[in-house]
Amino acid sequence: MQHMKILHVIPDFPFPPDNGARADVWSRIVAMKSLGYSVDALVIAQKRTPSPEEISEVRHLVDSLHFIKPKPRYQCIVRRMPTYIARNASLTQHRLTKEYDLTLMEAEHTFAITQNPTLQTKRTVVRVHNDEIAWLREAMKLEENTARKQLLRLELVRLKPFIRTVHERVDQLWFISEFEWQAFVTDRPDLKHKTAWLPPSLQISQAHRRVDPDNKRVLFVGNLYTSLNRDALRWYLEHVHSLLLSTPGYELVIAGSTHDREVGRRFAEQLKRYERCTVHMDIPDPTELYEKCSVFINPMRAGAGVKMKSIHAIERRIPVVSTAVGNEGTGFLSGEHLKIADRPEHFAAAIKELVNDRSLREVQAERAYEYLLTRYDAAKNLRQLTDGVDVLPHKPNPLAGDQSLRDTGRCLSAS
Repeated sequence: MQHMKILHVIPDFPFPPDNGARADVWSRIVAMKSLGYSVDALVIAQKRTPSPEEISEVRHLVDSLHFIKPKPRYQCIVRRMPTYIARNASLTQHRLTKEYDLTLMEAEHTFAITQNPTLQTKRTVVRVHNDEIAWLREAMKLEENTARKQLLRLELVRLKPFIRTVHERVDQLWFISEFEWQAFVTDRPDLKHKTAWLPPSLQISQAHRRVDPDNKRVLFVGNLYTSLNRDALRWYLEHVHSLLLSTPGYELVIAGSTHDREVGRRFAEQLKRYERCTVHMDIPDPTELYEKCSVFINPMRAGAGVKMKSIHAIERRIPVVSTAVGNEGTGFLSGEHLKIADRPEHFAAAIKELVNDRSLREVQAERAYEYLLTRYDAAKNLRQLTDGVDVLPHKPNPLAGDQSLRDTGRCLSAS
């Protein structure tokens, strides 16, 4: 296993790990390096070009790094395939010269690699980051822009048959969410044998022990450019925040990334108008804010997959108050590892209880952290799932040139 060769196909450059998906991918790359695996990374190029320093960070951990240029949007928007997936058809054209023990695709977006005629692999695996259909449906409902809402509606119609094809054709599905994994095997018992729950990948350090600041600051960390996060913050500010303003010393602190998107910047300016609400935009490292706040909130009301906000907060040893949606798929238990509340008055009461009781904060945070140590170790979990792959024989790629796949989504084959 020390010489296991992996082709890692990634839809977004994973460094810096400044959002949930990137953090999961980055920690998995670090774990594979620690296990002695040989990794070749194929990354779909994005509008933002990584800096030489960021590229260097990734190159230190992988054997090779190649960027795949996506197809122009105008070529794919009228295809039967969802646009953002059809653009990745360039993966079919990249020449591969090695034999791999495992091809790991980060999300269904990268499934086009299976049609690459030069791919030689023992096993194909999709990391299921979200129930993509559920996520797109929720995003469509909450999208404020009418034109974008209609585009999301079209994408949803095209996505359903594609996702079903992916799940049936790959060898394994590694779900990030325990909740979605269980729902999937209930809906598709015929595919249960190829599924597993692989918790979010973390590189957990026990060296740092947080000192509770003993104040009444409440923290939210997340991007401000997705409609789901904006909806969560609006709900909190309009229905919960007002119930806490009578608490002396209470303050909401928001660390929001905008990725230089106008919708994110506009929303950040709106947030600054609220009383006792401090907004930090696009800070490179929110560590200091975690250290200076007493409670973390995750008020998500819609979405799919695992909301990494809570997990990263627990990793920082700060107690969490979350909605049920915000905790879906994590394995953490309400009342033991975090507090869950869906009604505004209950959410506010949970925050009040924690900010007024330092010992309760410390006990809850430590319980959650101990669970994190036992269940979220990236290297241990990955080793369990890859065990035995090295004894499988190499096989020709059965999906390359598959006519039925081309019929499902025309843009998978090279245009």
